[in-house]
Amino acid sequence: MIESVLRGHVYYKGSGRPTLFTTDEFLTDMMLQKDKIGRRLYNTEEELAAALRVSKIVPVEPMSDYAEIVAIMVNLADYTIGADKGGAIAMFDDFDIDYNQLKYLMESRISGALTKPKSVNVFLTYRVSL
Repeated sequence: MIESVLRGHVYYKGSGRPTLFTTDEFLTDMMLQKDKIGRRLYNTEEELAAALRVSKIVPVEPMSDYAEIVAIMVNLADYTIGADKGGAIAMFDDFDIDYNQLKYLMESRISGALTKPKSVNVFLTYRVSL
């Protein structure tokens, strides 16, 4: 898989050095790789990040819920966050009779999008069962 990430740089058209977002399980598997003598290939996450040509590796816990997604390589400088209606904030207030308290809720909706084409690589794994 490390080879796949390295070969994936050919298709990455984003700006700068990307960040690799991955599961903790996949990060552990990459860190535990050994040579033919039995020595670990990468002693630190920084060494692994340098070998993968990424700025850093960030473990993302919710990615573990999706078994087919192994890693996402993206530079968040290519990601833009915006808001609808000029970033309007809605405010609600309500009196909670059970606790004799006045409660406030502030709500805003934001969205985001990649602003540079081909600026993200998603690495998938497929398991074939017979």
